[in-house]
Amino acid sequence: MRDDALPELQRCIAELGALARDAGLDPLPTHFELVPAPILYEVAAYGVPGRFAHWSYGKAYRALKAQYDLGLVKYFELVVHGDPAQAFLLDSNDLLTNKLVAAHVLGHSDFFHHNAHFAGAGRDMPERAALHAQRLRAYEFAHGRAEVEGFLDAVLAIEEHVDPGAGLPAPGGLPPRRGAEAAAATFADLFPRPAPRRPARPAEPGRQAERGDLLLFLLRHAEELADWQRDALAIVREEALYFRPQLLTKVSNEGWATLWHCRLLRQLPLSDGEYLDFARLNASVRTPQPGGVNPYLLGVAIYEDILERLGEEAGLRECLLLREVEDDAAFLRNHFTREVAERLDMFVFGRSAEAGQEVWKVTTKDFATVRDTLVRRCENGGRPLIAVADVAGGELVLEHRHDGRDLELRDAQKTLQHVARVWGRRCRLRTAAAGEAAELLADPPAP
Repeated sequence: MRDDALPELQRCIAELGALARDAGLDPLPTHFELVPAPILYEVAAYGVPGRFAHWSYGKAYRALKAQYDLGLVKYFELVVHGDPAQAFLLDSNDLLTNKLVAAHVLGHSDFFHHNAHFAGAGRDMPERAALHAQRLRAYEFAHGRAEVEGFLDAVLAIEEHVDPGAGLPAPGGLPPRRGAEAAAATFADLFPRPAPRRPARPAEPGRQAERGDLLLFLLRHAEELADWQRDALAIVREEALYFRPQLLTKVSNEGWATLWHCRLLRQLPLSDGEYLDFARLNASVRTPQPGGVNPYLLGVAIYEDILERLGEEAGLRECLLLREVEDDAAFLRNHFTREVAERLDMFVFGRSAEAGQEVWKVTTKDFATVRDTLVRRCENGGRPLIAVADVAGGELVLEHRHDGRDLELRDAQKTLQHVARVWGRRCRLRTAAAGEAAELLADPPAP
């Protein structure tokens, strides 16, 4: 984007903000920054600026960079949930594209501000992430990079098995013991008072929520952990809880932002050429994804269906309400209609054997099956639900709450080995495969 277009972009962002508030939106204060592509896909890879370094984020960065350099993908924008929200606009976008992106961002920022799942997500995470990175760098200096990275490998393999309803220790995790390494003492003012150690045991009936939060259970009951490891585990869990609402609301959040970039941009005094470019950009956002579901397309189709069925005034009230209270599973279960399914020509597909070969083919277009398949894929953010079932003789027993979808047993075995490394003792996972009960075992690595 040319430098002489910056004043026009700033004016337009202010106008879009006023239009959004007049329409009933209430976005968080939002800071817009124009950045080159490497900055944008760095933030996309790490999730928030300044997050701790790990090879998996570097791998994601290289993949995004390669896709962008080859012209396979173009990132128009990225917005980070916080107060203020941080929006990154691509400096290679033209002016109209960044106008559309700014309107899209305001939709996200309003969703962040009002959706119940984001209420406890920690709007200071962009600042806290930098403190987390400092602490982990200090642990690398004290214990060696390979030791810290190896432990993070294990914890990050299970980072999404958290539950906001299980209760959260004070930010920063548990404190080092008296006389622990000086590096950790640097951050002593960030830690809460030490909690007494308790022997590992099965969760009591009043502590059922903890059992569905694997990271919290390990944080409280894995006795083999050193204090720096317990703090690293708490850091990963805190950041995982911050990202969890985004997993739970991908369709409803992106649909809401898409709805509002359409409604707001149409109120701007665009030229005929700009309207044509806007139509082209909007169509690209709504393009169906081969082999998957485009959350922008599905989400906005549901909101538009509500507005069409209920009328503008009542439909807008309904949309504003459900963007406050629902995650994707509820959004799809309650508002995905037969009309939307038919309009988008949605179907379920799978592998089938034909002439001795496996082929992919449409298995059904039945509305109830399509709806239930979508809902099931959104429950728990699309991740399998793994809960602590028992602790017997020091062995941690996990249970897969089977919902009709089998685990990939090879991947599950590798993940269970990571759990065993954190737990420090043998771990067992009960699941099912091809309709039969199955158990996996893993022991921690030898010292």
